[in-house]
Amino acid sequence: MLLAAGAGWVTTATQRPTAPPEETPSTAPLSVTSTPGGATVLVDGQEQGKTPVTLAVAPGHHEVVLRAPDAIDELRSIDVAPEGFRLAVPLWRAHPLAHTLRPALPGAAIADAMFLDDGRVGLTISLPGDERQAWTLNPADHFAVARLGSVAPNAPLALRPNGQAVAFLHSSTAARDTGTSDHLAELWLASFADHDGHAVWALTEPSEELVDLAWSPDSRHLLLIGRQHPSLGAARTSLRWLDTVTNDAPLLALLPSEVVPGSVVWRGDGRAAAFIVHTASLTAVCTLDDAGGFRYLGDLGHDGLAGPPVAPLAWGPDGRVAYSAIRPQDASTSGNPFGLSTAAVGLFLADPTASPGQPVAGDTGLAPFWRPDGRLFVAGLGTERTSGLHLRALDGQNQVIDVTTLDVPTPSATGYGLRWDASRQRALLVTDQAAASGSHDVFLLDFGWDAAS
Repeated sequence: MLLAAGAGWVTTATQRPTAPPEETPSTAPLSVTSTPGGATVLVDGQEQGKTPVTLAVAPGHHEVVLRAPDAIDELRSIDVAPEGFRLAVPLWRAHPLAHTLRPALPGAAIADAMFLDDGRVGLTISLPGDERQAWTLNPADHFAVARLGSVAPNAPLALRPNGQAVAFLHSSTAARDTGTSDHLAELWLASFADHDGHAVWALTEPSEELVDLAWSPDSRHLLLIGRQHPSLGAARTSLRWLDTVTNDAPLLALLPSEVVPGSVVWRGDGRAAAFIVHTASLTAVCTLDDAGGFRYLGDLGHDGLAGPPVAPLAWGPDGRVAYSAIRPQDASTSGNPFGLSTAAVGLFLADPTASPGQPVAGDTGLAPFWRPDGRLFVAGLGTERTSGLHLRALDGQNQVIDVTTLDVPTPSATGYGLRWDASRQRALLVTDQAAASGSHDVFLLDFGWDAAS
């Protein structure tokens, strides 16, 4: 509106009523489901019914616990928005179904086992004469087996995580011509389509040999582990990052110690690995990323060559590394030449970007892993040599809580390890029960409720 005021005009705005501010709703819907249903739901310590259930809770942070008979308690920390939150939780069996895995051929033994991306299990089979073969086993198809390629090297091999190829070490053409075929200098790939395989990369220095290899979870890169023997100076371990598409293999690190075969454990993104090294006087855990960043995290306190069949290492979702170490013992009192005792295993946590390993709990076990709910679990022997393996959890104060007992043959003090497929609620228990040297007993543990009872 315009008003005349003396010699000019004054403009005034029409005043409009302002809307009151929107009020934040006092409650929001929280939908909780579980597989199977019927689990008791506790929100912030108060029982609120059984799944499936929809609750009215205040927006903001809440602690939710699901409990069911014969199931492991599930903990979730959630932030409920004003519009609500949906929480779906697959329960884990407290007593998983155990399946003993057998080698695909009579007279063979399982040298190693791993989970593949599609749910199958990859097996490395050893035959008399140190021949090795790669096989896949499908638990979803009545444990059907299939051989991957026709190669049978007397050398280390590794199954590609996607299950489509196997990488293996091979002697060079020059070594084969001179009869020194045990000098491994080439990396070969074989697949279902390329049964015999072909060379993709080779060392150029005759004073170096390849000793081990490990696929990154991306199924493209390999960590190649070599051993250099210069004419002057001590031997060194070489670590290279091979791109199987470009065949580039930059040298990431040279170490005075040796990497324990089969000890590489990858971070979730596949860009860093933890592994065990050993010298004549110590065994230690280290990390290396694809840019060459190397960290020495701490000593394990036992002989890596006589240690667990699976490296006692695990990466956390926050980038920390959990590892189990044997506390020093008097060998004369332990009854073991390495000074090992069932009560001497402690759990350590390390941040590779900031700090070395620090002890967080004692008397735990050799197989740490992070569950989907963020809790750190460890599998270990009973403190009084009770049968089976005990599954333990760490609470917020790093106190050890017994969760359940796995009904499996009781392994030796350091003769066991676990590989986890948490997304499918499964684990591979690898033990040194088998009598043959270098072979293992392997059990598939199914914690999911979809498994047949």
